[in-house]
Amino acid sequence: MSKHLVGSRAFFSGMEGFHSKDHDFLILVDQPKGFTWRREQSMRGVCTFEYKKDTPAAMVAKTIEKGDAMLIGKFLVPEVAQAIGATIEDIKPLEVLLPKLDAKHKYEEVIFNAYMSNGAFSLTDEQKQQAFAVYKESRKKAKKKCTFRF
Repeated sequence: MSKHLVGSRAFFSGMEGFHSKDHDFLILVDQPKGFTWRREQSMRGVCTFEYKKDTPAAMVAKTIEKGDAMLIGKFLVPEVAQAIGATIEDIKPLEVLLPKLDAKHKYEEVIFNAYMSNGAFSLTDEQKQQAFAVYKESRKKAKKKCTFRF
């Protein structure tokens, strides 16, 4: 079993202007108890995702089968990729899910495309800034002010 920081904090922690309301962790489980593929729990700003550790091909195939684009980001964290033994070629099939990403997670598409261009799980400073700009813009749009009418 291994635990990894995922979500926006995995990419943008320490960057000026970065603020996240929660902490996301992925736990890779060799022998799951109580679930077969994945389960999620959110409590007081901590989101825990437990995934059955499998081959990269099996994990990617299951993600595509379920069609949940929100899962792409977990494969993009270099420490997660290393823990499951994934290569850039292994995650390439996830590209079919990119159009399904919601606005708040479009930064993952920027990271995915950068990895494909780089051929590695690494970002240049410029690519990281580009992904962060997409992240910040989506969060700015998401903030709504309450209005009261009497």
